[in-house]
Amino acid sequence: MRCRVMGSALDTALRFLSAATVGARTTLPILSHILLEARESELRMAATNLNFWLEWTVAAEVDEVGRLAVAGKEWRSLVASLGDAVLELEAPDAEGMEGGRLTVRFDRAEYHLPVLPADEFPIPAEAVWQEAFEVDGKVLAAAVRKVLFAAASDLTMGVYTGVHFRKDNEASPLDIVATDTHRLALVTLDMEEFPPLHMTLPQQSLKVLLPLWEKAGVVRWQVSDDRNLVAWEAGSWRAIATALAGTFPPYRRVIPTQWAHEVVVKVGAMLAGLRRMAIFKPSAKRTPHRVILRLREQTMEMVAIEAGYGSYEEVGREVIAIEWRTEPADYEIAFQHPYLAEFLSIVREGEVVARFQESNTSASLWQSVNDDSFQYIVMPMHLPASE
Repeated sequence: MRCRVMGSALDTALRFLSAATVGARTTLPILSHILLEARESELRMAATNLNFWLEWTVAAEVDEVGRLAVAGKEWRSLVASLGDAVLELEAPDAEGMEGGRLTVRFDRAEYHLPVLPADEFPIPAEAVWQEAFEVDGKVLAAAVRKVLFAAASDLTMGVYTGVHFRKDNEASPLDIVATDTHRLALVTLDMEEFPPLHMTLPQQSLKVLLPLWEKAGVVRWQVSDDRNLVAWEAGSWRAIATALAGTFPPYRRVIPTQWAHEVVVKVGAMLAGLRRMAIFKPSAKRTPHRVILRLREQTMEMVAIEAGYGSYEEVGREVIAIEWRTEPADYEIAFQHPYLAEFLSIVREGEVVARFQESNTSASLWQSVNDDSFQYIVMPMHLPASE
């Protein structure tokens, strides 16, 4: 392989390709590499963690076609420092590549990076693809960002670690939902271009894809006939992700429809108080960080607590104004601090309406006053004295 390519073009691609290897099995050295393939007038690069594949094509002057897998960390670090320099890449034929080197020349410098044979690099499984469709990437990315925080981080929780896309028929809206079983975030969009589908996509793949969708604008989707794979394409890049196996729970059944108490709260005031209360976050990971909300006639008290065995101590208190939509009543309920702070950080500004059931052990629903398409359902926590 021998070709010349602009360093700035490589740098943009490698920032995303490096992210695509997150979660790769450390027992497979090839997964820490990036595939390079010099073809007529272009250089294709690809990275994978076996569940997610991302490839990127940049313009190149190719003297000799060829393929190899270069050590990703070294390749990324070198390219990141070069700016607009023109890189000359040269490597021997694929035969006998084991233990070989990729020679990189620019200006008066020369580097030799470790490589592996391209044949060792895993490629996506063969698939029969359904008809492609195009969607507004910015709109879709904004919706996914609203729910992604509610997905489970524990990888043993299967479909709960992903974001579920559901459209029942051509006329129905598209639901985008995530839940860790203690909270649920749901965005509903009218996207006629989406075909009917039920599919759960891994959150790590989506974290790589969201900025790509936003930059591209229009993104081309394809779903495999067996619904196990999804492919996206726009401009210079193409990605393929494996859908999470398993049946996503019937999430709409857990959304309450009747409420005893309903109040409107300013996001800025509540979020500022919660951020200050974060100083009391327990050092033990298994100890939940809790906050009590006490509704009164015109105000809501937020109380930070430090829990002990069978009791708790109130260590922080803030009072913010609220507006009742139902008859004012004294009401007390406790939540995990992050479950409120993360939701409000997504909304960022304006006001939210919080709806509570009669029991303070039942789910509550939070929504932005100006966005009915976004719903957040969260379960309360017991206080130590009642456990």
